[in-house]
Amino acid sequence: MNKHTSAKAQTLFRTERDDQNILFISTIEKQLPKKINIVDYLTQFVDVLNAAINQDTVIGIIYTCPIPAGEIGYKQLLEQISADPVMKKKIETVVLTASHWNDSKKPIVSILDHNCIGIALATMLWADCRIAIPNLTLGFPESKFGLFTGFGTTIHLPPLIGDANTLDLMTQGKLVGSQEAYDMGLLNKLTTFAEDCLSVAKAWIIQHPEVPSFSPLTTHELTDDDVFSIQKRARGLYPGTNAVIALLKDRLSLTLEESVEQETTLYCDLMEAPGPLNMIRTLHYGVREAQSNQRIKRLENYTLNKIGILGAGMMGSGIAYEAARAGIKVVLKDVNLAQAEQGKAYAIQLCEKLLKLGYMDTAQQEQLLSHILPSEKVKDLEASDCIIEAVFEDFQLKADVTKQSIPYLSEKGFFASNTTSLPITALAKATNDPKDFIGMHFFSPVDRMPLVEIICGEKTDQITLEKALTLALRLNKIPIVVRDGPGFFTSRIFFNYLLEGITMVLEGIPASSIEEEAIAAGFAVGPLAVLDEISLELMLHVYDQLPNLHASQKRAYNYLKTLISLGRKGKKAGAGFYDYDTSNKKKTIWRNPKIKALKDTQSPTFIRKRLLHVMALDSYRCLAEGVLNQPIDGDIGSILGVGFASHTGGVFGHIDLTTLPLFVQDCQTFQSFGEQWELPESLIQLAEENFHFYDGFISKWK
Repeated sequence: MNKHTSAKAQTLFRTERDDQNILFISTIEKQLPKKINIVDYLTQFVDVLNAAINQDTVIGIIYTCPIPAGEIGYKQLLEQISADPVMKKKIETVVLTASHWNDSKKPIVSILDHNCIGIALATMLWADCRIAIPNLTLGFPESKFGLFTGFGTTIHLPPLIGDANTLDLMTQGKLVGSQEAYDMGLLNKLTTFAEDCLSVAKAWIIQHPEVPSFSPLTTHELTDDDVFSIQKRARGLYPGTNAVIALLKDRLSLTLEESVEQETTLYCDLMEAPGPLNMIRTLHYGVREAQSNQRIKRLENYTLNKIGILGAGMMGSGIAYEAARAGIKVVLKDVNLAQAEQGKAYAIQLCEKLLKLGYMDTAQQEQLLSHILPSEKVKDLEASDCIIEAVFEDFQLKADVTKQSIPYLSEKGFFASNTTSLPITALAKATNDPKDFIGMHFFSPVDRMPLVEIICGEKTDQITLEKALTLALRLNKIPIVVRDGPGFFTSRIFFNYLLEGITMVLEGIPASSIEEEAIAAGFAVGPLAVLDEISLELMLHVYDQLPNLHASQKRAYNYLKTLISLGRKGKKAGAGFYDYDTSNKKKTIWRNPKIKALKDTQSPTFIRKRLLHVMALDSYRCLAEGVLNQPIDGDIGSILGVGFASHTGGVFGHIDLTTLPLFVQDCQTFQSFGEQWELPESLIQLAEENFHFYDGFISKWK
């Protein structure tokens, strides 16, 4: 090939023309700066390709992804958009220019030779044809952060895959593989090997000497059913999803120029909005930091070849599956072999689902299942590098199984209790060496819930913490580290969510309103539905484990006892806060005739605030008491552990969005509803200072 590199693109892009006059554009990655201004960088790429189009002798153009391999720096992009007053115009120019490329009729092909997500994939849509290698990961994950992928995605994607698929792909945060992308029309061709892409691209150009001009107008239209299903899940809380819906609805009535302007305006507005910033901080940077190895020193002579799990119930079985999937040998012990085998059957069930979906083959299934040894013999735990106790939430039972099994740990091993709320310091007394004892609170179902709350007891040492972090990361979990205390962090604030639901019922607020507004506020499940799901008897048992109960908790406790005496024990009993119809598997909210309804209907905002604020307030107490080290741990734990409204960025993100003075004012108006609303003096003082827990991406908590 003869190289023709323009002066403007010398440092970043390489252009090569072959003897057929097909031009190939690629990035000179070795010359890329550590930090790039993504919009200026794409402007340069568009200029290079424009120059190629304007060369009369060039018959077609091929380019690889102009975005360097790796993730988009959301923080940097946000800062650049905020700092540059003409950034919106720059983005519009890039997208509009790329959208007019095929006015020249010259065929343009993009080659996807590495994973492309977000803006990287958007740039691939600018071509007339997309060719990819197998086993890539593609998609638009920005919706997880309240954003959407701009840069022409809502304009170029619908003609390829239709409005409904576009809406789904751009708002659900899901990633797809090469084959699925090809099947839906996102890709035009798949090659067997990476080295074949260039020749296939050239052949396509020769076969298509002219291409039709791009038009965003198509016959694909968004149906009301398409929009309803997405809005039902998003509940109008995610601005990126709202933007995509609006753009897809309007696109058939707009010119190309109007579509580009509308998309870019919404994109830049969202990039500067506080909600998405909070979500990026928590769910992208916070999670990435939690999963980094920087908190772990090099552990000499410590391996994770074998772990023992005590209890083959739902939690123990789920942990066993995750460990086996990570390639760790597991002894799954229960009181008898039948129960242990039943625990392994859960792993078999999960594997069968993956087989049907094509995400696992039989060889992988056999290998995973071979790692799990069901057993009733404590001696099978011999030489375990870690033993995780996952039995029923009873202090004495946990102490008994700990004493029986701890002698079988390897010399460098540690013991972990998977407990929801029992104090780790007290549980550690069952061993002679509490420094090797720690809490690892997994969430159910373990195979789908990413969080692990690691709880340090008073005598847990740093090495044990690092071993627990090593295990959590090996299981591909997101760990947060908290200090010991009743309920730790996640369970403690979640108990307040459930308490507030019961409290409002006793006040005469309709149970249906409580549940509806919980969902509208962004919670995964309403508090009363949660209580039915876990069973009212289990909630009483949890209350029994707490060292003391204040008056509001006692009222809730007594009401739960009353419901249980009426046979309303929860979902399994067919009745609780809901009535359950076993014939059609539907549930309807139950209204207790003995509770007098309030004369004045409470506003939706009132109910939502109480449910959100009560968890955020107790999160602050956890921070002030040292249960939490930093606000980001609370934000991650609240969203990923107990389903707090993710659009806020977490409990402390919620306070910052509300502003602390208004938050404190709201809580003061709620103080007549119970002790859960008592305000620490330190929080009142911070409100007087108009304190914010974050300044952008930086924590201000010392």
